[in-house]
Amino acid sequence: MNTPPSSPRLRDAAVVLPLVGLFLLMPPVITLFVRPADVVGVPLIVAYLFGVWLALIVCAAVLGRRIAPDAAPDSGRSAASDPGPESAGQPRDPDRDRGPTA
Repeated sequence: MNTPPSSPRLRDAAVVLPLVGLFLLMPPVITLFVRPADVVGVPLIVAYLFGVWLALIVCAAVLGRRIAPDAAPDSGRSAASDPGPESAGQPRDPDRDRGPTA
């Protein structure tokens, strides 16, 4: 199944996301949440830090799923029928066939 290439806007969002995270975790922004207040028994600054952390993870996961091509294998082809890189003119990697060494 061919998937259309991802949108340039999604790739731009993936570049901007770490920058937004960096900004939100900078000390001048964090100090805005240093107050003697609690959120469900948790200090406000701790709730802010974990909230930003969770939001960054969720956003990265959503962007990653939307940007990545479909990883499901085609139903008509199997791994055994894949000729591998040798047929494409690429040199064979001898370490690939060898298992892990003890």
